[in-house]
Amino acid sequence: MANLTTKITLTSTDASTDSLSVVLTKALTTTTPSEGLSRVSVATSGQHNILTTADNTAITYVYLKNVDSSNIITVKTDAGAAFMDLGPAEWAFMPIKGAIGLEATANTAACVLEYGYWTKS
Repeated sequence: MANLTTKITLTSTDASTDSLSVVLTKALTTTTPSEGLSRVSVATSGQHNILTTADNTAITYVYLKNVDSSNIITVKTDAGAAFMDLGPAEWAFMPIKGAIGLEATANTAACVLEYGYWTKS
């Protein structure tokens, strides 16, 4: 087992009528399988498998970052349902339900995707 600490900070004085200040920290316990930080070039045709259904046997925490400075990466389930667009330099961290795979496709030109995943213990 391993420990993974997450933290997100959201602050703004003008995103809504009230000031926004949210800081959340969560310690996660993880196990195998896992994939440390990796980078891959994602093409506009086909898809790059980030996490396959066969590998994802339990809840899996996934980190994704579009490293490109001008193109979008679309993230889909392995069944082909698109649910997220990562714009240039945008990132996401989310728990993925077991038995769900993830894949990525670049929208306009090949992009570099940074990713990692850790299985919940």
